[in-house]
Amino acid sequence: MNRYLQICCVLSLLMSLSFLLGCGKSADEPTDWVVDEQPVTPVEPEPIFADVSEATLSLKLQPGDHFPLRKVVEQELVQSSPSGQPTVARSRLELMFAISVLAVEEGRTKLRLRYDRVNYQHNVADEHVEYDSERPPFSLPMAVRPYHDMVGDGFAFWLGTNNQIVEVDGFAEFIERCLANVNPEQRPQVILGIEAGTDGESGIANIVDNSIGLLPPMKKQTQGDSWERMQPVQRPVPMMINNTFTLKELTQDYAVIDIRGAITPSTSMSAVEAGNGVRITVTGGETGGSSVIFRETGLPKESTVVRKIDMNVMLTGGIQFQQTKKVTTTIEAFPVSSNPPTIIGGRTNQNTRIQPVGHEVLVR
Repeated sequence: MNRYLQICCVLSLLMSLSFLLGCGKSADEPTDWVVDEQPVTPVEPEPIFADVSEATLSLKLQPGDHFPLRKVVEQELVQSSPSGQPTVARSRLELMFAISVLAVEEGRTKLRLRYDRVNYQHNVADEHVEYDSERPPFSLPMAVRPYHDMVGDGFAFWLGTNNQIVEVDGFAEFIERCLANVNPEQRPQVILGIEAGTDGESGIANIVDNSIGLLPPMKKQTQGDSWERMQPVQRPVPMMINNTFTLKELTQDYAVIDIRGAITPSTSMSAVEAGNGVRITVTGGETGGSSVIFRETGLPKESTVVRKIDMNVMLTGGIQFQQTKKVTTTIEAFPVSSNPPTIIGGRTNQNTRIQPVGHEVLVR
């Protein structure tokens, strides 16, 4: 294969792998008592949490709760080349989805995720793709067919007492439905893209780790307290992420958490074969960001995490070059309280879309 085509193939693969009145008498009705007209001093409502010196930050959800979320994953891949002129590829994936609380049992919480809208675009080599699930093109590129079929669909998962995923329910069937319009010979590569972009059975932790999963152990925290969490990642490229979370600020309503971490090669597998003899190895990297948490629910008001990953790519024949991948993930939750649409066979039986505008939520 031409070496230029090999490089373009690597770019395309890596970009695709990257993802909530009172009532009274009428004024005219006569009364048989005298009212002492004294000025009334308005009483300010008590804050939900008057103590801003310490807090137990935990997930506080009840069955029937549901909330829409918006997640945006922006990727930039810079790849060196033998000519000295680096190649840059970019992609942006925006997901609108809703999470419903199905059950809370003995500290475990069962949640159902349903995708409502997908926006996707990428510029890889000479290829430019744009897709909006509300205005889909007549002919769907292969790269966006799974995104098109996931709208209105979803799966369920259980969170354990440590706010980490312990069980996934219906994910394999969800993937099969998303791949229904993908040629069988192209499915292995496409499924990697789904897992990376939509947080699949192992990668779903990205939704959790950048939001719910960063909550500290169940004990009171004061400003300045820190805790650590190690996250192994196997796909699309194996690596180990060791994050340190610090409680930077507490208010009556919110907790602000700072995120800092280091990325190292996975100890179990340090490289991955990307097809056509291409070998990709993580050599290092770092994470940084912050998350603002609702104290009342433990959900993220907004969470932004930036990951910078350094990789080495080896082609057939021993040719090597460097890649730097920057991934910016933003998650916003918009808590609401109403009955979510029921889901039959993985798909919603109502044509309901939840779309945030600024920090408001429109249900239409």
